Amino acid sequence: MPPMRTAVWGWLRALTLRTLALFALAFVASIAFAVIAAEMRRGALDPVDRAVELAVHRLDSLPADLVAMTATRIGSNAVLLPALAVVTALAIHLRRRVVAIVLVIDAAAVICAYSLLKVMFSRERPELFDKVALPTGYSFPSGHSMSAMGIYGVIAAALIALYPRARRPVIAAAAGLIALIGVSRIYLGVHWPSDVLGGFLGGVPPLIVSVHLIHRRRVHDRNLADLVEARPVDQP
Repeated sequence: MPPMRTAVWGWLRALTLRTLALFALAFVASIAFAVIAAEMRRGALDPVDRAVELAVHRLDSLPADLVAMTATRIGSNAVLLPALAVVTALAIHLRRRVVAIVLVIDAAAVICAYSLLKVMFSRERPELFDKVALPTGYSFPSGHSMSAMGIYGVIAAALIALYPRARRPVIAAAAGLIALIGVSRIYLGVHWPSDVLGGFLGGVPPLIVSVHLIHRRRVHDRNLADLVEARPVDQP
């Protein structure tokens, strides 16, 4: 087999359908983020943002306040980083160094990314009501939401790698927590809905890359070379 064909065949064997699907999702999320950012910059999302923000605020109640404040606290670095440290230490203890390294690099990348994006877009925070004091800094994308998707999501992936039998409850808990953190930022009036959506979308690519690195190829995963070999060969 010629060297070029051998190299292509090796690449096809390395690229599984699961990997292709994951990175396609990351690409779609990146495009969606770019579209929302562009629409936000030209003010096209302002009427929808305002309407949704006020609609969510109508759910105002003491129980909702407690849930929102708890969720937003869990989404803060004051809780997120210690949780990250605990799972990282657990991965090291179980001799899963790759998982630990991915957790640390992912968290650093997400925090740096949303910090730079906030400065880049320089969007002012909403001032529709005074539920809590507005944080300092810019609004788009929501750092809580991006961290929820891009860091808590990866923490969940790490826990699944460490404890495969806990897959379903971990996924359910992570999905619920991520959603609550995002909604809490809208409910408390510190972010526009498009900030939260942008944060979620911005957290998808690092989540996908981290999941790919943590849950590396399984033996039963089909790859592109399998599909090529499975195609019937035309007889002369």
